[in-house]
Amino acid sequence: MQGGSRDDGARRPCAGLELTAWLASASEALDAFARDDTASDAELFLGAERRLSLEHDASTGVSTMNQGESAEATARVGGSARLGVLSLPADDAGGLSRLLEQAARLATPGRALVLPSLSAEDTDLPTGPAALQPEAARRRMAHVIQSVVPRGSVVQAAVLTQSSTWRAVVRASGVRRARTEWREDLFVRCETPRGAVVDAVSLPPDTDDTVFTPLRLRLAEAVDALTGPMEPVDRSLPLVLRPAVAAPLAAGLIWLLRGDIAAATPALARAAGRKVFPSVLGVVDAPDHPAGTRRVDVDDEGVPTTSLSLVEEGRLRGFLHAADTAARLGAPLNGRGFRPAPGAPAPEAVNPFIVPASALALPAHHTELVARVETFTTMSRPGVITLVAGGWEVRDGQRVRRVAPVELELPVLETFRALRDVGADLTFFPTAEGCGTPTLVFPPLLATTSGEQAGG
Repeated sequence: MQGGSRDDGARRPCAGLELTAWLASASEALDAFARDDTASDAELFLGAERRLSLEHDASTGVSTMNQGESAEATARVGGSARLGVLSLPADDAGGLSRLLEQAARLATPGRALVLPSLSAEDTDLPTGPAALQPEAARRRMAHVIQSVVPRGSVVQAAVLTQSSTWRAVVRASGVRRARTEWREDLFVRCETPRGAVVDAVSLPPDTDDTVFTPLRLRLAEAVDALTGPMEPVDRSLPLVLRPAVAAPLAAGLIWLLRGDIAAATPALARAAGRKVFPSVLGVVDAPDHPAGTRRVDVDDEGVPTTSLSLVEEGRLRGFLHAADTAARLGAPLNGRGFRPAPGAPAPEAVNPFIVPASALALPAHHTELVARVETFTTMSRPGVITLVAGGWEVRDGQRVRRVAPVELELPVLETFRALRDVGADLTFFPTAEGCGTPTLVFPPLLATTSGEQAGG
């Protein structure tokens, strides 16, 4: 159960814990619990993380670094009609028995404990999270400020984060799984005359500075689109959303395809197997995609995360599932049970993306939105994406004038049902929960949207 970065530094204690000993203590605590409470099933989830944040202060030109470590344990205890879940920061290995006992006391009726079946123990478990790379972080930040941000732009914020995690799931009788994951992302917020633009890039291990080239091009295009004379948008024209604008809409679609959302929306669950969208739409979650923001080969429940087709030629194939949601909907496991926060696993994609086409034939006349202006939230209410974006009016293939930023309020399901075409320029965005999307083409959505023009 491996994944993520290199293992250098992984044998060092994390948050004061020697993780190999912590893992052994978890097995001992579970074996003792199983002997004392034969009516309950139980599981321990152990997580340890090293974190780094490097923040650039535009006013002083100085970057400030903070580093930290944490460890946390979660117990799940229950049976076919009851469930108790409790998470606590880890202070010592001996606290795991108390954690199991408290989770058992908290178990309430109404929900079942669903534990996926795991085969025999892995023989080569990772020993802990890899070491952080502070010097590489400082060098990359300096390169971004000097070479990536468009000339003349005001950088309001630039933040580079590194996260090195170790996660293990433990059952009684020696069943254990553990994995590691490395995440490094750099976010930039630039000021323009029409609002701030936020963009980001994920940095795989051993990457070089060429990874910043797409970010530099997107920032330059966004600043250009939001600077200079502008005119009101022609609401009768088809809309072309370039990837930086389409990304939150793609993230909204992935949210809709989570098993917990489907379980709470019977009509959506019943749509599985039916053609819900136009044939041009395909959605895949590929943990091994070379351009994706993550590298994960098993989920936090120990289930392999193989490539998963969610929508194929417009047909809804299924949903992202943790073990609990798969059981509730009678669906097979697909390795998407993750713990982004303390508590039970929930469905989560790894590298989800809208499948690109080989080519794109754009409408002769259209509005091309290339720059998304930062807003407080993109999902104003469940299933509805709100965007403020600027760009160009295009006629016969030529950008003829800038259009002032417009507000789009887009119900996810209805909007994708109107999708006309997709491009070949697939791009993944850390700013949109790691979702990837190519250019998306829609009919004149502005003719019916309730949003009003958001700039002049």
